[in-house]
Amino acid sequence: MAEMERIILEGADSRAVNQTVTRLADADVLGQLLRREGRMAELATEGTDIKLDWVDGVEKALQHPEWLAAAEDEAAGIVAQGIRHIIWSGMGGSVQTIYALKGMGYLDEPQMAIFPLDSTDPASLNRVVFDIAARERVTLAPERVTTEDVQRILSKTMMIGVAMGMTSEEPITHLEWFDGLLNEYQIPDPGSHIQVMTLPDSYLDRFARARGSRMVPIQLDGENHTGGRMSAPATRVFIRPAALMLMSRAMKQGGKPDGEHLRRLLSRAQALYGLSHDLSDDERRALTLSDPWVRLGAFVAEAARAGRNKVFLILPPEWASVAPWIEQVVEESLGKEGKGFLIFYGEEVRPPKQYGDDILFVQVAPSNLPEPEADAVAKLRSAKKPVLTLRIPVEEVEGVPAGLPEVAALFMGMKLTVAVFGYEHGIVFAGQPAVEAYKKYARDLREAPGDVPFPTEVQETARFRSLFLYYESLIKKNLVSWGELQTTVGRLGGDMSDAADVYAAILVLARSAKRLGYLDFTFNGDLPDSAREVFARARHNLGAERLRVPAKIRTGPSDYHSTEQSETDGPNELVSLRLVGMRHVAPVIGKYSDKFLLAQARGTWQAMEDADRWILMLTFPELSADVIADLDAFFANVAKRLPA
Repeated sequence: MAEMERIILEGADSRAVNQTVTRLADADVLGQLLRREGRMAELATEGTDIKLDWVDGVEKALQHPEWLAAAEDEAAGIVAQGIRHIIWSGMGGSVQTIYALKGMGYLDEPQMAIFPLDSTDPASLNRVVFDIAARERVTLAPERVTTEDVQRILSKTMMIGVAMGMTSEEPITHLEWFDGLLNEYQIPDPGSHIQVMTLPDSYLDRFARARGSRMVPIQLDGENHTGGRMSAPATRVFIRPAALMLMSRAMKQGGKPDGEHLRRLLSRAQALYGLSHDLSDDERRALTLSDPWVRLGAFVAEAARAGRNKVFLILPPEWASVAPWIEQVVEESLGKEGKGFLIFYGEEVRPPKQYGDDILFVQVAPSNLPEPEADAVAKLRSAKKPVLTLRIPVEEVEGVPAGLPEVAALFMGMKLTVAVFGYEHGIVFAGQPAVEAYKKYARDLREAPGDVPFPTEVQETARFRSLFLYYESLIKKNLVSWGELQTTVGRLGGDMSDAADVYAAILVLARSAKRLGYLDFTFNGDLPDSAREVFARARHNLGAERLRVPAKIRTGPSDYHSTEQSETDGPNELVSLRLVGMRHVAPVIGKYSDKFLLAQARGTWQAMEDADRWILMLTFPELSADVIADLDAFFANVAKRLPA
């Protein structure tokens, strides 16, 4: 492939990185991945299962055109049924690809739209229902719901429940809600409006089999050796939504499901990826030495050894939704035993002086778009900050939306980066063991009678207007002492009963203990734009201006299946602030409880405490404009208390 037709990584040449890449080539790490052997296979094993079918899944699919034709035929059948709206229910890797593709505009066509759902907040169900209603030009409100309007919506809607983990339960709750709607509103042949994709004997599999739900395998070959976060683009987690959109377009113009649309898409992605069983030993070695994804993994691995374990992504706005996908595949795979590296994104590049020596920058530059933040990147380079640029050539592919094959190639390549980093640092990049503890806590709390218990009579609480801050975990685990907290609050001129003053003091103590490498603000539930803006201001005012550390804005439970592995067991340099309302809106149609959401908020809090992490919980009665204003004032007061 000519130089202009390859993905190129610029800025990653150094003697140490070149030596690392040469060593990787000598060890034939790409061959180990293809052959499922050696140290790579060991690091890709969960239990006894070697989860490496992602390595050559696209190549295998291209060798079986009948698989691609069948995938297109499945999609064509859904379109022919009259389905125009797909609710895609899943968690983590089962849904993150949908968010990425939807954010890029690939999953919204007049004849078909796909809506991701990965929350247990009834408000998230309402948001999806309202979006579908708007497409059908139906006005829904709690005080105005007619049987005819709901039937019109449901008759054209399908839910696909996906779980690539054994213990994911959220899709089951979504399917129960949707199945209840189909029966309540007497939709003919309700079974044709539900499909399930999952692993054999998983919680979702047991649920589906007990109800005779329509099921299809996740992998095209019917096997199950791909982790959820590794599922794009070789499995139906990518293939199904892509096929639905391609076929809805093609059928409108008289096209038929013959597999050619998917073949053209995947052929371009495979060509950019390059790794193949057809390569000779010499060709595979040459690929290892020149591959941008291997080199990226080697560069970040070397940087992490020197304490630079944070990567800030700089993407064009059109590709911004890819960032959370990258974040998940990195942090859920590698955040283990205090190791791994961290991903940040979602804000403009700041002046170089606001960044520490623990961060590097990766600019993603597709050839059909302006180079993202070119002036700011130039200033970073002038200040000698490490900046890498991934140049991705975008080529027109017949019948395929521009950029989609190249995004698929990025999905393929980033997994090589993860594998190389894991290889260099001895990290098992399969599985997410730290998340299982939270799931068990949440399950037990959800199944217990009564409400989810939150502490009501503990000393370690403080208040700010409608907000209650719980910091007992820090005292209980001896991360801070009561005495030093009182002293620090006093030194800042604060009051122990004021939650903003206490939070500010905790941040100061964490920095003194060298445990403040980054912040997170994790909102449990559906996060409205007005609240997200508050967290964005806090990220800037607290993180950038006062503390000079990056910050993540997360939502639960979605991010508990994405980055919680790293927060619980990865680099131990986080102060995490979790937020949850004690009451939530009711679903506009059907029945759905918020108990699971509250159980997840409480369960992750307990799991983080068990892991000796710096965890705080902020509760409020119910999200409202007044509470959002209180949050804004809370963070503003914290910033005022922090020393410059």
